[in-house]
Amino acid sequence: MDLTELKKATNSVIRKALTDANIPTLLIVLAHLEEDLPMLSGDELPSSSIDGVSNISPRRQREIRDYVFRVLCELRDGKRSIPPLPDADTLQKMASVYVNQPVAEEYIPMMLSDMGFDGTTLEKLKWQQQPPKQRRDEFKVTIIGAGISGLCAAVHLQQAGIPFVIIEKNPTVGGTWYENTYPECGVDTPNHFYSFSFEPNFHWSRFYSKRDEIFAYLERFANKYDLRRHIRFETEVLRADYDDSEKSWHLSIRDKNGREENLQTNALISAVGQLNRPKIPDFPGRDTFEGAAFHSAQWEPQHDLKGKKVAVIGTGASAMQFAPAIAPLVEELTIFQRSPHWIRMLPDYHREVSENKAWLLRNIPYYRNWYRFKLFWSYGDGIWDSLHKDPEWLHRDRSLNSENEYHRQVYVRNLRAALDDDADLIAKVIPDYPPFAKRMLIDNHWCEMLKRDNVNLLMSGVQRIEKNGVVDDDDALHEADLIIYATGFHAHDFLSPMEIHGRDGNTLSKAWRDDPKAYLGITTPGFPNMFMLYGPNTNLAHGGSTIFHAECQARYITQCLMHLIETDSREIEVREEVNADYNDRVDIEHNSMVWTHPDVGNWYKNSRGRVVSNSPWRLVDYWSMTQQPNFDDFKWAGNKNG
Repeated sequence: MDLTELKKATNSVIRKALTDANIPTLLIVLAHLEEDLPMLSGDELPSSSIDGVSNISPRRQREIRDYVFRVLCELRDGKRSIPPLPDADTLQKMASVYVNQPVAEEYIPMMLSDMGFDGTTLEKLKWQQQPPKQRRDEFKVTIIGAGISGLCAAVHLQQAGIPFVIIEKNPTVGGTWYENTYPECGVDTPNHFYSFSFEPNFHWSRFYSKRDEIFAYLERFANKYDLRRHIRFETEVLRADYDDSEKSWHLSIRDKNGREENLQTNALISAVGQLNRPKIPDFPGRDTFEGAAFHSAQWEPQHDLKGKKVAVIGTGASAMQFAPAIAPLVEELTIFQRSPHWIRMLPDYHREVSENKAWLLRNIPYYRNWYRFKLFWSYGDGIWDSLHKDPEWLHRDRSLNSENEYHRQVYVRNLRAALDDDADLIAKVIPDYPPFAKRMLIDNHWCEMLKRDNVNLLMSGVQRIEKNGVVDDDDALHEADLIIYATGFHAHDFLSPMEIHGRDGNTLSKAWRDDPKAYLGITTPGFPNMFMLYGPNTNLAHGGSTIFHAECQARYITQCLMHLIETDSREIEVREEVNADYNDRVDIEHNSMVWTHPDVGNWYKNSRGRVVSNSPWRLVDYWSMTQQPNFDDFKWAGNKNG
């Protein structure tokens, strides 16, 4: 770790920074630096809450700050050095104390890698047999999409020395973070976890950043790794055909001027995601509306909302963010809600990252690593058990198990307080189904907005649209000058509208219909040399980070392609029985989880009720599954000479 800034810090700078420190993180770092595990015993240890301080007295907090201050001064003055990493057993014990829950041994390799304990550089994937340079240079990979997943795949291929090109329909990188510009657009995952493990950012201005800051991070990422020279911007893929004789893909692409050309590539990687095609229901009379109307993902900033009557259809994640921002501007805001979502109140959601906290992340050895693990646990695997149905649980309509019930009580208590115990609003806002059955939302002043006189939350769908407004299920007309659709995406139409023709001309859309299945969410039989990022059953509905999954998938795909090249093979295709067995396990796991609750509809399920979007696995499970491909899971075509 670079101690340059610490070595220049005065005592006052260090003490000031420590006033904003997370105490449990300081305590675990102190035990780490002192190599003193007994320090993590006693009554005053971190609690399992997000801040973890409920069990630590103010006196003990002061003692911890003072102790760390002395250690940092000694590091600054060259009187001590940073100790090496403790052994796996010690790390496991420290992690368990830190999150106040048992952390299994299987987490340690992942902690060392993703949490950056063994460094924050991109993991160097090793060739088993170094291929001839010419063979490697002649192998071509095409990535579709330059969002988070596409950039992640690109940097892994680049590190391995495999040539690639990215086809991107937009004029720059960023994907969804370029396209979505609605007011208050931002993450609902903590920033310090919503970033590449090998490219940490210690300069986030907020704990949950807004769109512009995330987009800027991705632009800097593309620039740092010199990825733009590989990208063909404002170009879209119309069709992809697999040539069985050549063992390659032929792509039909079109640029912004309408010029079409064909592109041949040995391997194809789709990084278009699940939530990239806005969905607007075909309401009767939709085309008769005389005012402006648009989807939240296609925000039209030219419209002046001041003094207007605005109808918002849908109450998902985007509505939760933009509606409170426009409510003070409009004359009247009418929100159509078919069913409520569970809403979490997170104090850090609206907080800025102080310079003191940023200093701690930059300068205290191991602080940022342990802090990232805390976020990983609190917003990921730490709540996984609460998502499973307890067959002995008596209150299955409202919760799944005792832990899920605890979450419910906390959310209900917080919502009641935020709504001032308004009975009418409480009836509209608090769901009657278990927490996490639909996407969990974070309050972005939503509850405060609902108390405004000019806001009307309707528990109704849309019957039809007329020229001057929206008609609800009770046949009442609600006048509107403008309609904003917050109605989600075509989440199950993976890779659409591209036409993907695999072996024997079979199309992916016909092979899947609305029941997509892929091994690890990455590859599917009948479509050789083709991979996906953010494919079927890889959405993280309960927490975690899309970037975490992207790194897992990019590492796995790159290793598959490295093996293809080093063995001089021409084709890789997952075995049908491997794919079938994996998806059977996915379904079995889902049958015990919250998203298959019989009384809840959500976009995670297809027309037959099968969960096709969400991952059922713990993050550590998926990390382990994708750490190293089992090459026996695939069929391999012979080398070019055979």
